[in-house]
Amino acid sequence: MASLGSFFLISATVLILMVMGLPSTVQGNGDHHHLGWIPTTTATRSSICDKGSLAECMAEEDGEEFEMDTEINRRILATSKYVSYGALQKNNVPCSRRGASYYNCKNGAQANPYRRGCSRITRCRG
Repeated sequence: MASLGSFFLISATVLILMVMGLPSTVQGNGDHHHLGWIPTTTATRSSICDKGSLAECMAEEDGEEFEMDTEINRRILATSKYVSYGALQKNNVPCSRRGASYYNCKNGAQANPYRRGCSRITRCRG
């Protein structure tokens, strides 16, 4: 009798999980509620957001980027991997010398001042 009860419980659980996994559709043209904190993407927005910067992705969504004040825009753009903090500051040129690194802007300085030892990560051969 215990095996029959456990079989029924497992069958009911599988049935419930299958019903929960079915896609649900909404019929009609009503004003549907969307939860803003759940990310939803369409194919076009997803492709733009994957290839472009964060600012371009936000600009695609109803010009939302330009509705924010300047300080918030700078912080959002600072998260991009292409813009440095020095470039985001007002009236500041990180390094005006041609061909010099932004991180070491001295005459005759190395473009990459960092020193790393050989390790498996840096793949040094020697």
